[in-house]
Amino acid sequence: MDQLTAMDASFLYMESPSTLQHVLGVMLFDAAGSDGRFTTDRFRAGLLSRLHLLPAFTRKLVEVPLHLDHPYWLRDADIDIDQHLHVVTCPAPGDLEALGKLVGDIGSTMLPRDRPMWEIHLVEGLASGQVALVSKMHHSTIYGSAGADMMAHLLDLTPEGREPEDPVAIEPEDKPSTIGLVARAGAHAVRRPGLAVQTVANGVRQAGQLGGLVARSVTSRAPMTLPFSAPRTLINGALTPARQAAFTTVDFADIKKVKEAYGTKVNDVVLAAVTDALRAYFLHHDAMPSRALIASCPMNLGAGAVDGTNKMSAMMVPLPVGTQDPVDRLREIAQSTKDAKGFTDALGPEVVGEIAELVPALIIKTGSKLYDGLGLSRLHPPLQSLVVSNMPGPPIPLYSAGARVDAVFPLGPLLPGAGLNITVLSNMGNLDVGMLCCPDLVPDIWEIANGFPAAIATLLERAPG
Repeated sequence: MDQLTAMDASFLYMESPSTLQHVLGVMLFDAAGSDGRFTTDRFRAGLLSRLHLLPAFTRKLVEVPLHLDHPYWLRDADIDIDQHLHVVTCPAPGDLEALGKLVGDIGSTMLPRDRPMWEIHLVEGLASGQVALVSKMHHSTIYGSAGADMMAHLLDLTPEGREPEDPVAIEPEDKPSTIGLVARAGAHAVRRPGLAVQTVANGVRQAGQLGGLVARSVTSRAPMTLPFSAPRTLINGALTPARQAAFTTVDFADIKKVKEAYGTKVNDVVLAAVTDALRAYFLHHDAMPSRALIASCPMNLGAGAVDGTNKMSAMMVPLPVGTQDPVDRLREIAQSTKDAKGFTDALGPEVVGEIAELVPALIIKTGSKLYDGLGLSRLHPPLQSLVVSNMPGPPIPLYSAGARVDAVFPLGPLLPGAGLNITVLSNMGNLDVGMLCCPDLVPDIWEIANGFPAAIATLLERAPG
């Protein structure tokens, strides 16, 4: 039985019907080109035979009484696959926009917490002849590059794949008693002061480096980007439960050509394309912000304490939507990402997680509920304008139940006050871009999705040589 870290548990504490904290993902399978190999029955049988390889699919929450400590994951041997796997039909006309609305509907409700926190929806009826897999997993149980490990177990390297085998028995874990959970909580409370001393000691060691960075940022007139410094814009405000997705794909070779032409990094080019798409969106709606947007960019720090999770941090990067020239925007972003990484390194990339471990679970949970219930996000600037994530994906063709995987669109959750999340994933020579929004804040998300490849094309046209 594994205990959730404070960071993992925070995704549970902050969740509400409007601040949903599950991760969505969409894969498109070439079912029409599989020569009849792909069927939902074959997919179901394959999934059942691999459940024992997927820790996030076989564990459920055990809450500590009175929230005296963070919850635990308990391995569940009694999984009813029909509670998790569903087959649905895409509404007409069966194009990507219709799929995006369906994905939004799937993503607009909370996952039950009395069983493993995941669902898979197989979507038939697409006009392309493809079948879409829509996964829905709670952010507390899997995120970051750990999703790639899950894909490795779910997918095959050849169209023939592995023949489904009989399901492997999952060894159950005994649920601890109430007294046992309370005793563990007491032991953790005793250790908390020692953790506090270590955290303070680490902070003292980092203070000198951080102070030097602050001094340099002031003298160079390039101030650090801090949380809660984002402007209020069209895409920011109080979230509702509604969700909608959009998708686009660009040639990864074009991304690399732009990167090499201007001496930047791939992530800089991605952020520049996001900035260009948002600039066009704000201009079209006559709502240009008075200053740069702030993108929160998650950073993977390696494997987490629990299988299927990672330790995460984030950079805060300004997106200069007010800068007119697209090349100037790219260069400004490239400098900003260097500054942001320097600030994160100086502060210590794990400092947020370390501080979170010092705060009792009940305080975090109560504070999250009060913050959401009282609508306190309206009283301060947004923590960030949006989230932009960049994830590695498969460099080789992959298959599921005999059908080739044509595209993989990851969709991260929305954070309070920010109505848009953009996640990109490299996939077999393409960059697949998934966008999730609250349509009550961002009603025209396909404008932004279509603006992304247009921005790459513009930068490619302007590239020297």
